[in-house]
Amino acid sequence: MLGQAPAGSVSRRVGAFGSILCCLILVLAIMMAPVARAQSPPRIGILQLVEHPALDDSRIGFLEAIEEAGYKVGEDIVVEYHNAQNDMSVLRAIAESFVNSGMDLIYAIATPPVQTVANLTKDIPILFAAVRDPIAAQVVESFERPGGNITGTSHWTPVSAQIKLVQELIPGVQRVGVIYNAGEVNARVQVEEAREWAQSVGITLVERTVSNTSEVQQAAQSLVGQASIIYVPTDNTVVAALESLLTVAERFQIPVVAADMSTAERGAVAAYGADFLQLGRQAGRMALRILFEGADPATMPVEFQEEQDLALNLGAAKRMGLTIPSEVLEKARYLYE
Repeated sequence: MLGQAPAGSVSRRVGAFGSILCCLILVLAIMMAPVARAQSPPRIGILQLVEHPALDDSRIGFLEAIEEAGYKVGEDIVVEYHNAQNDMSVLRAIAESFVNSGMDLIYAIATPPVQTVANLTKDIPILFAAVRDPIAAQVVESFERPGGNITGTSHWTPVSAQIKLVQELIPGVQRVGVIYNAGEVNARVQVEEAREWAQSVGITLVERTVSNTSEVQQAAQSLVGQASIIYVPTDNTVVAALESLLTVAERFQIPVVAADMSTAERGAVAAYGADFLQLGRQAGRMALRILFEGADPATMPVEFQEEQDLALNLGAAKRMGLTIPSEVLEKARYLYE
């Protein structure tokens, strides 16, 4: 019996050991939880306003950048993509589902999507593309230091530089038509700039507003005899219905100049602006820095395309009764027939 501990003492020791063991297991579980989360594939929700080439390119470029960096979409990074088809109630529902499911990052393509998501979360990192003026949209504090959980790429180009092209195409032009959705901040800001420009050079800006794509053709028809050329800003509603506008423009020979580069290939006479595919790639690289390098959107400057491009459609110019001056032809990077 020498050295034998009382039964109660053994029980207390076993109980104490069990408590210590439980504590150790709990600590290890807490320590390992972040590691397990980091090792699981991050989830990106892509929310696009509507289908048209510029917004599609913003998405395609984003995914290309991820693949080019060596990550396999669907395995290394899980991507969930939804298009709201320009329906604000659908847009809101998609945004809410992304936030409620705890996406690791949300990629919002166009101004309404980023505004909607911004109102729903201050925690999930948000990247945007196809947003011309994120300051006017009230989603960032400044281009240099966004200040919150949102940053991205912008296709900002001075409207004066785009409208100058109108003067180069039609020297002495007096009346310029513009069609836009007044409910879209992105477009409204551009038209405000266009008004200032028109007033400063003595040109009359003839404005027509639409609220949906079905109204675009009628708005274009109302400009017949009222404007000698039509300017289309980077307005998602109008660009999505561009073909209906071009039908009127060709019939009545009213040249169309746009701020969205993809419109030239579709039939606008000229377009001056940014390459949305390139800006999408830049956004994709920003996403990887946030997800894998711990970059903070608050301190990541909004990115731009350094040099703007000019695209001309020679076939469209002929159909709309316009001869493009040689000095404009020489500056074009893209030519379409």
